[in-house]
Amino acid sequence: MKLSFKLGETTLDAGEANALFSAAQANPAITIHILDHINLRDVDAKKLFSLSVEKKNPVLASLAAKCAIEGLTKPRKQRTTKIQRTADIVPDRIFNDPAEAVAALNKINHIKGLGAAMLLVSLRDGGKKTLRQVAVEAVNFLAFKGDVTADSDCFRGFIKEENGDFRPVSMSAGVERNECYHAAPMYIALRDGLALLASWGMVKMEKTVEFGSKNGESSGNSDLLSRTVYAVELTGIGLSVADHWGDISYFVATCWSKRIRARNMYTA
Repeated sequence: MKLSFKLGETTLDAGEANALFSAAQANPAITIHILDHINLRDVDAKKLFSLSVEKKNPVLASLAAKCAIEGLTKPRKQRTTKIQRTADIVPDRIFNDPAEAVAALNKINHIKGLGAAMLLVSLRDGGKKTLRQVAVEAVNFLAFKGDVTADSDCFRGFIKEENGDFRPVSMSAGVERNECYHAAPMYIALRDGLALLASWGMVKMEKTVEFGSKNGESSGNSDLLSRTVYAVELTGIGLSVADHWGDISYFVATCWSKRIRARNMYTA
């Protein structure tokens, strides 16, 4: 049996893969489903038993017995659901009346309605921004205005720097995933809100490639990193809805003021 690993289009051997995992301080548990690679009808139980005797391996003997007596059945394939990318969403509802769209968003009792409102208020000047840019802008605006308390969920996944600004927490050694920006309510709200606006034909997305650290800090190999992100802007319909929604900033602040972290999630 020969194991190989892929890094993009590059093939790595086990030693190289282990070195890469070690450098990334990762210890993944990789499971190989043997039935995906062999047909059990081709297994020679006698040969397997002989190998167990030769290698003095009782596990092989037990496996040989199962093949000869019981047979091994291939597990049923798990049902999987294909995840649609937000950029591929085709609008399925169009509002001709901005007031109707505003009313529909106000009725949504889900964080995606809040995320949609945040995108509308942030992009109503006609510019393009990534979700990360919208999130950073929103958190710092809410903190500066004092419209929410320090225990608001909007601050989860962010850390306050010495200059008073908030920045997203990135995944790194010693940082739990649930403490990071991509697991925080702010990101989830914007992600789901973007999908909602896309299904209503109110946004369009442009794929871009960014280089370097997500936090803008240049250090070592971080300048070599690249990632694909989407810059979002409002369509004509989206701009009309944003302009029509007079108290949209109040709506955003009120929603975040009602979303409070549990006491056991506070950090010292």
